[in-house]
Amino acid sequence: SYAAGVAYVVLERFAVCGLELDNYATTLPAEKGLSSSAALCVLVARAFSEAYGLRLSVRGEMELAYLGETTTPSQCGRMDQCCAFGVQPVLMEFDGDHVSSRA
Repeated sequence: SYAAGVAYVVLERFAVCGLELDNYATTLPAEKGLSSSAALCVLVARAFSEAYGLRLSVRGEMELAYLGETTTPSQCGRMDQCCAFGVQPVLMEFDGDHVSSRA
């Protein structure tokens, strides 16, 4: 699952234990091309950051979310994770595998 992929990436990089998330009341539309998987991955990365005081930047959350999603068969790009910024406009610049972003 997407959540497990992000958890795997976080556990590889940080000295943290697991995390229990209860996503019982989601309103994210699945399989509609609206980046719902990226939103879930960002949520998991942010939850780890908050629970363990990792102090991840939004960019850091986006990176963990992307890496976690790519552990699944998903063929996501890097732009979907910009949902981490919320409703503010974001400038994203792509140079090969390097992505820079600023709100």
